[in-house]
Amino acid sequence: MKCPKCGAQTTGAFCSECGAPIKGAKCRECQAALAPGARFCNNCGIPVAGRGRADGDASKLPWIVAGTALVVLIVVLAWPALRGNSQQQEQPDGRVPLSQMDEGVGSGPAAPGGPGPLSGSPRENADRLFNRVMSERAGGDTARAIFFLPMAIQAYGMAGELDADGYYHLSLLQSFGGEHKAAQTTAEKILATSPDHLLGLSAAAAAARAAGDNATARKYYQRFLSAYDAESKRSEPGYRDHERMFPELKSEAEAFVRSR
Repeated sequence: MKCPKCGAQTTGAFCSECGAPIKGAKCRECQAALAPGARFCNNCGIPVAGRGRADGDASKLPWIVAGTALVVLIVVLAWPALRGNSQQQEQPDGRVPLSQMDEGVGSGPAAPGGPGPLSGSPRENADRLFNRVMSERAGGDTARAIFFLPMAIQAYGMAGELDADGYYHLSLLQSFGGEHKAAQTTAEKILATSPDHLLGLSAAAAAARAAGDNATARKYYQRFLSAYDAESKRSEPGYRDHERMFPELKSEAEAFVRSR
């Protein structure tokens, strides 16, 4: 058949020339059907990695994220000098408010659809950036999600000691950025004080699964399922914020355990 992306004649689920998905291809992460020629999965948003060039493109994601984070850091450090002495007096510690990083531009009102000026506490700013990354990813705009990703990770680093909910958010961000080991380590910080915490177990399982460590992912999912009935009834602040996700997380764990 003819590849819809590069036009090469090919066979199989992925183009042998450019790696684009052909009819019948499935996402390696969530197993959803991929649209022919798609660069990203419409269900979970991860880059398509078939054969050939697509594998190389997917492997570059952590480097893209790291490079974007470096650019953001340079802007943060250089901004006070660019703004002039009068503005520096307003920020004696030399930091740039995250409100001025919204949409990747200077201060002022947020662009349509943006998270708004980030003028809250460091933790509030971090949570708002997390929501922006996840909403862009869920909407299929992976490029926009990747743009906001280093800002969100940086914001959680500036938020001080995190609670379980904060570590959960950070772990998901790290997983999305390809930092699977770091994501698992972050999730383990939740489990160190609450071994049956459903969000910690779910995040750790997702990180291990994304890293290709299915045996470890299965252990986390089994712990999740064993603890689910008792834990889901607990009055945990982080649980209240994410309780609508619990049935979906449970179904995901059950499906993974059954398939292995």
